[in-house]
Amino acid sequence: MKKILFLYLTLVSIAFGYNYDDIMLKAQASIFPKIILLDKKIEDKLVDGKIVYTIVYDVTDHLTALSIEKFINKNFKGHLDTYEYKINLVDYASFSENTEASAIYVLNLKEHVGNIADIAKEKGIISFSYDVNNLRKGLMFSLVIEKSTVLYLEKENLYTKKIDFVDALLQMVRFVEKDYAYQENMQYQEDIKYLNRLDTERPYAGLFSNVFSYKNKN
Repeated sequence: MKKILFLYLTLVSIAFGYNYDDIMLKAQASIFPKIILLDKKIEDKLVDGKIVYTIVYDVTDHLTALSIEKFINKNFKGHLDTYEYKINLVDYASFSENTEASAIYVLNLKEHVGNIADIAKEKGIISFSYDVNNLRKGLMFSLVIEKSTVLYLEKENLYTKKIDFVDALLQMVRFVEKDYAYQENMQYQEDIKYLNRLDTERPYAGLFSNVFSYKNKN
């Protein structure tokens, strides 16, 4: 029975799951976990001494969530800097204020994003979004590949006492207002073709080399 259920969920995911950009997913999975370390109050968000990176997804995107978990584990091998981490996969219907999380990453959701963002703010944790348009619903960060890799930060989220980013991060983000809407016709297909010809780690790691140099000096 369990095997039949798993097969059914797999088929549903293939048939109805959101069509994600693989390069975008890998870029976000490479960079977002590192941003958590740039919060000077990260110690306050640890769960049993670990960073818990919670990925919130729709049931049709379960396989995508699993692939992100696999990618992160392959690249970070159980540690973010000196901290151990745990990936926590949560269906959005099960996400609540009781969900363990040091930071959350929201895959493509059309509903309930505002509620998830409110819980993240109440808990005082960083929130990331696959879809930059969900920043207007209260999530904090998103990343878009335009002519270069651009990190967006929803400006209103800066005004919290529970999160304190290093100055270098704030100098490199592109701030957006809560009513900002990203136009999906920005034509970055040529950039994607270019990135496909490169080592997948290079475009993402370069964006944050200066930031981590800054962190290590302080």
